[in-house]
Amino acid sequence: MSELFTFLAVLGLDFGTKKWAEENLPLNRKKEIVKNRLYFRHIKNSGIAYNKFSGKRNGILLFTGSLLAYYSMAFLQALAGKKERKYAMPLALVLGGGFGNFAERARKGKVTDFIFIPVEGKNAPIFNLADVAVWIGGIWLAIVSCGEK
Repeated sequence: MSELFTFLAVLGLDFGTKKWAEENLPLNRKKEIVKNRLYFRHIKNSGIAYNKFSGKRNGILLFTGSLLAYYSMAFLQALAGKKERKYAMPLALVLGGGFGNFAERARKGKVTDFIFIPVEGKNAPIFNLADVAVWIGGIWLAIVSCGEK
């Protein structure tokens, strides 16, 4: 059941780091952590990546809620042995991060983002640990799915 632990750990770390950011980082201010490489910059994102679809909270909740329901069923099937077990851990990451952002958006209407890694000449995103978990889980899912025929 390490997959269930991973899901709960991602969810707990996401909630905890967002709470820390809200209590310790001034809104819309940048704090350098690693010179020219890593910053904390606390923002509130009412949309999705790069604040796209800002103001479309209900649509975002409907869309992401539907995805979470689908992935939750796949996760439960993998845990029960009805689907290949290789999908369980990446799904745990996707679901932990997905539910973290979904819950905050449903409760507050916005998501707390605070990690900023600048990319020279680019408009780099500001994100949170939930986003990292979703990306890692999504890439992992793509990799394990590529082995299928």
